[in-house]
Amino acid sequence: MTDWRPRVAIIGTGGIARVHVRLIRELGGELVAVCGRTLGAASAFGHADPYDDPVRMLRERAPEVVHVCSPHHLHAEHSIAALAAGAHVLCEKPMATNLNDGLRMFEAAARAGRIGAIAYTYRGYPLIEVLRGKVAAGAFGTIRRVGGCYLSQDVFAADKYVWMFSPGTTGESYVLMDLGLHWLDLVEFVTGQRITEITAQFSTHQPERIWRGLPGEGGAPPGSRTADGGVLVRHGLEEQADLLIRLGNGAAGSATISGVSPGHPNTIMLSLDGSERGADWHQQDPNVWIERCPAGNTTVQRSPEALPPDLAWMSTLPAGHAEGYVDAFRNIVSQSWSAMRGGAVGYPSFADGLRGLRRIDAAVRSAVDRRPVSVQD
Repeated sequence: MTDWRPRVAIIGTGGIARVHVRLIRELGGELVAVCGRTLGAASAFGHADPYDDPVRMLRERAPEVVHVCSPHHLHAEHSIAALAAGAHVLCEKPMATNLNDGLRMFEAAARAGRIGAIAYTYRGYPLIEVLRGKVAAGAFGTIRRVGGCYLSQDVFAADKYVWMFSPGTTGESYVLMDLGLHWLDLVEFVTGQRITEITAQFSTHQPERIWRGLPGEGGAPPGSRTADGGVLVRHGLEEQADLLIRLGNGAAGSATISGVSPGHPNTIMLSLDGSERGADWHQQDPNVWIERCPAGNTTVQRSPEALPPDLAWMSTLPAGHAEGYVDAFRNIVSQSWSAMRGGAVGYPSFADGLRGLRRIDAAVRSAVDRRPVSVQD
């Protein structure tokens, strides 16, 4: 979608940063620097000149775009520094770990006159855009129900530790901040309706986990030492969230978001019921969606030829050849870069990221107070 060839820097050296490297290169960007928590981490990551100081990196390398892939609690600090240095920012989700930091990021982008984008990857599937267009055109009638799930087995093992369980790294939620943000964003993106109310029930099935210093666990957290040299951490973050939601047009629905669902490596499902027809889409089979009506159901396949002209760029493979996660992610980076270049295109913005934080904030308050909570703009 874009023929821009920006100078790009990455802050963060985790697994998702490697996906960003691939897409930066595929889209023709010049990766000029990588900043890690330590110089050793940045050097081991490779791909570009290593740094351990974001401010120094921004001053010396002057990137036009910064991809922020650091831990959640550092997103605000790193994004604001990049914006102040004159760079555009593509930030991994969640935008921040609290509303105040999200607002500071939003205001920093406005002050700098730069684009702030959020990596809401699943928007990038062509059929998600097709469904969105059909809803907007009234093909399903009035939307009455939304439903689905985001099921993962990321932390199913009883003592598995990830850095997001370390105090201060992920805010007041684990599974909604890490997974649920995506599903909630898809609901609003596809339906064109705002989520106005959330009722949430949180479950913490394994409140004790053991840090052993393995990849993906981060630095040693506070806790008591185990016999084998690990750290026993007691946390209160939810591993499962069950949600009831209400949309602005009066539609309602529900979802389960779980990080402890065996046999589900990454199951995202979105289901819609309208007054005329319904639809179901499954992320693990993203090249088809099911259109439902009383007379029967139809399986609709992704086909570049069937996409509206303004979306043709999103689907690069012939019909029958599967496109997947990396292709969707590439589309989001491409859209964001096009906006940074000055194109009048849609992209997941800091405003969308801030909406995500408001939805999570409402869900957390609902779970604590055991009542429905309005989502405020």
